[in-house]
Amino acid sequence: MKQALAGVAVLLSVAAALAAPQTATPRGVALADLAWPDAEPWLTASMVVVIPLGAGALEQGMHMKLNSDERLARHFAARVQAASAVVVAPPLTYHAYPAYAEYPGSTSLGDAVARDITVDAVRSLARFGPRRFYVLNTSAATIGALQSAAKTLADAGILLGYTDPYFWTKKTGILKQTNILVAHADEAATSMMLFVDPAAVDMTRAMREYPAGRGVLTRQEGGRGVVSRSGSLGDPTLATAQKGKALVDALVAGMLEDIENVRTAPLPAVRTAAPLPPPQPPPPRPVRREDVRGPGGCTAGDDRAIRGVGDRFTYLWAQLDAENLALLFTPNGDIRHPDGAIERGREVIQTNRTHLFTRREYIGSKHPVQLTDVRCLGSEIAIADGKWELRLQDDPQAAPGRGLGAVKINAGWCTLILVKAGDSWSIDAWRYTVNPPLGAPAPTLLSKPGYIGRGGGH
Repeated sequence: MKQALAGVAVLLSVAAALAAPQTATPRGVALADLAWPDAEPWLTASMVVVIPLGAGALEQGMHMKLNSDERLARHFAARVQAASAVVVAPPLTYHAYPAYAEYPGSTSLGDAVARDITVDAVRSLARFGPRRFYVLNTSAATIGALQSAAKTLADAGILLGYTDPYFWTKKTGILKQTNILVAHADEAATSMMLFVDPAAVDMTRAMREYPAGRGVLTRQEGGRGVVSRSGSLGDPTLATAQKGKALVDALVAGMLEDIENVRTAPLPAVRTAAPLPPPQPPPPRPVRREDVRGPGGCTAGDDRAIRGVGDRFTYLWAQLDAENLALLFTPNGDIRHPDGAIERGREVIQTNRTHLFTRREYIGSKHPVQLTDVRCLGSEIAIADGKWELRLQDDPQAAPGRGLGAVKINAGWCTLILVKAGDSWSIDAWRYTVNPPLGAPAPTLLSKPGYIGRGGGH
């Protein structure tokens, strides 16, 4: 929470107090260490309740453990508890970190879910008296959800403050890495972890990365967003424990200043929602008539929706989106390849596409599917014929398999069986052929009915 800035002297005095040996009795308490009769006297209307927020599993480059933010949050909580008369609640270890979701082990909630978890945690403690809360926040990624939570709680007369870590760490002026708009697992974060818990850092794996692009982080070269092989944005190789101490001390001093502002600020006024107008009577139902079906037996809407499955497949392949490609199929849908191989079920289809999209020749590939002839065999089942192409960015491997030629462009015909659930159509079976590659012998055309060769055939 940004309040009016105090002078540098205030920060220095708080930092000096923090530097004193932590042997005295803490001024605050940890809620988890109390029995409920002992917690009740602390949970007053004037008390500030502190909630540490640090991801329990979030990528922090290749050189730091997934729970680095949680370790940092617990360190901040202990420092604040020792220096300020607060109640420290248990930490939140799940929140909104969507930019890092592609890296294995990273967890993230949607902004609305992260907001609601914060609001519900605060409201549950506010029932016993407290109206002032402060989130010890370790990441700028969560600020949007915290802002929304603060607005929601303000309508109930509850004040919620939170740390803006960039605001306090930039005041130190000790970072040497090139200025970067958004940093992650960089010089600052790594330095703080080297100071707080050096066993959680392996500097031999730290990688300097200043990638181009905007949006979420991605490991895919040429993918959409900010490409970072290691998950770092910035230069963690410049990190030192000495810098970490200065950064951590600055953050703790800022947190204590924020907490005192929360303690003394006026509470927001409770907002009472205006009564809702009486509901309007529902419009009269139109007379239902049978949907008109075209020559293929489909309604115009079903025909559009089925052809749209091919367009959707084309788009998702271009995005290398294996998860949503698999969702175009029914749970037990399958693909039968010309070489006889069968992929059955969404999980298999997604896993195979995920692996495929990591191969050099498939990054940036295109796979247009155009459904040209659609027939509805009933109200909930249809067959669609069309054509497909697969255009690779690079020379394919020597033996691509699946009946494909070892060329950059393959094409052929496809037939899809689709089933309807609600208003959407899903692929239940996919069959396709592969055209012979350029230069292959032309097929033999029969001049009259019969078999090729002597003595018939089968």
